[in-house]
Amino acid sequence: MAQQNAIAHLEAIRHDIRDEVKRRIEQRDRYSIQLTIAMGAIVAVSFSVPNLREVLIAAPLVSIYFTVLILYSYRVHKVMTQYLREEIEPELARLCETAPEKEWETWYAAGHEIPGIRRGFFLGALWFVCLASPIYLWMTESQDSEFKKVLIVFTVLYMVAAVVITVTDKKR
Repeated sequence: MAQQNAIAHLEAIRHDIRDEVKRRIEQRDRYSIQLTIAMGAIVAVSFSVPNLREVLIAAPLVSIYFTVLILYSYRVHKVMTQYLREEIEPELARLCETAPEKEWETWYAAGHEIPGIRRGFFLGALWFVCLASPIYLWMTESQDSEFKKVLIVFTVLYMVAAVVITVTDKKR
């Protein structure tokens, strides 16, 4: 009886975690869509009227914001699957007298490359936006523009943020 209760308890935990993993994947998809819409709106506004091109200065901020949300979601996802693989699945396998390699997360991590192309894409897009937007604005603004002073400050801040985000993500 105690063993059945333990199995039921672990199965409930596994179900909750797997459900949360699925929600994290859906969440990243929503963030990606929101990022695309926001970037499209910024670009549309900045190129619709020549006097509004300075709106592009906000593009890196939007990219940074959504990239941080997406990467955090990946980080939580990784922790949850690690907990399943290292704690829940081995105990379930022991109680059910089955091979731990048959459990989903253990099997998946053991011999299958974990996809990460989207994570790399978001980091690459972050760098592109943080570089392209300030470069374009620098090239199109007049030399004596007061905006260039603002642009220099924001460019430095955006570059520092991109480096911190990239280094922090690589450590995890």
